[in-house]
Amino acid sequence: MRIKEFTSAYWQQLLFLLVAVVLFCFWAYVRPDKVVVRETFQMFLWNVDYLADRVAVPGGFARYSGEFLVQFFKFVTLGAAIYALLFTFIMRFSWILLKRAIPAFNKVFLLVLSCLLTVYLCYLACDIEVATTLQMAVFSVLTLMLALPKRRIQSLICSLFLIPIGYWLIGPVVVAFPLYHLSWLREKGSRMKTVIESMAMILLLTISVIVSSKFVPYQMEELAKGLDYVMIQKGMFGTDEEIEYDYLQRLRDWEGIVKKSHKEPPSSLSCEYTVVLAKYYTNFCTDDELKLTLQHPDKVLTSGAAAMIMSDHYMHMGFTNMAQKTAFDAMECVSDYNKSARAMVRLVETNIIIGEFDVALKYISILEETLFYRNWAMQMKEYALHPEKIKNSPVYGPLQKIYGETVDVFFF
Repeated sequence: MRIKEFTSAYWQQLLFLLVAVVLFCFWAYVRPDKVVVRETFQMFLWNVDYLADRVAVPGGFARYSGEFLVQFFKFVTLGAAIYALLFTFIMRFSWILLKRAIPAFNKVFLLVLSCLLTVYLCYLACDIEVATTLQMAVFSVLTLMLALPKRRIQSLICSLFLIPIGYWLIGPVVVAFPLYHLSWLREKGSRMKTVIESMAMILLLTISVIVSSKFVPYQMEELAKGLDYVMIQKGMFGTDEEIEYDYLQRLRDWEGIVKKSHKEPPSSLSCEYTVVLAKYYTNFCTDDELKLTLQHPDKVLTSGAAAMIMSDHYMHMGFTNMAQKTAFDAMECVSDYNKSARAMVRLVETNIIIGEFDVALKYISILEETLFYRNWAMQMKEYALHPEKIKNSPVYGPLQKIYGETVDVFFF
């Protein structure tokens, strides 16, 4: 088969493959910090209680499935691949549904519409305040709509069942069902029936929201907008600048941090301190200049990302108590009453160093129920149960020695 014939026969598949590649490159190389930061402020647990806690509220399944995917964002490549597949499937499914709903329209125009939806969802994904719950809810409702019968009455009956169930599982995005049902307006003999049926579905969705408010401790407005679609506690995570510097510091890309600061001086105090640390490691800063970053501890902790930055920063400098305090602050900045596996890892480390082994074991028992922190937690358990092994650790041994030789003072 010639290339031209192959392209003509499989142009749809090739197009969506191209979209997936572009999306992967965007998340893996342009905004990797936006991928990693989501996992930073989450801790997905593999136990029944965690699942029950999520599905006990409207939209809980979408949140649970979104958080399930985000646990893989610990690795940029894997997270970028998941995002690429998710958004490509959303584009593909929405295009199929648009062709079914309005077949008279040009296919290329409908493809552009589905592309715009994907671009908008990607734009929202760049905002850390918008949870992955929203994208999973959209994906779920599109999948359910694809399974609807192609006849109006059968589609109506299925939709009437799916709206209350779907609202509890994935949230208010099920409003797409009555909107999709309006596609039957193309049948002249049933236009009035179609409008009435769509209004009935919207009424059913409204009743579902009202009834659910009687069982969960959330305001009606939050239930109508979607729980965890957008963070209820906004402004906790930090600025884009702090997220970018935090990502670079985690990579220990000291030269990259210095270059970034030369292009545009950081505005956040935590980012300024990160630049000083990077200059120290690249031999452009003295010990005395680095010690100046211990100043203004009450002003530097402006967000969760800033607290994460400073916790790592203080660990680099050997100030275990200060690293522990900032890890607690980072945990408190996690929105929607979630936990941070990264902050909990730091709390395990600091408690091992300072000798609070029972506290460390408590955090270790929680991390053992995660996927990617389990093995690390089991290794740290050995230190908690056998403290004599700590001195042989190339990381925690020196830090324990420093802690033992310095005055034990509280952060503030």
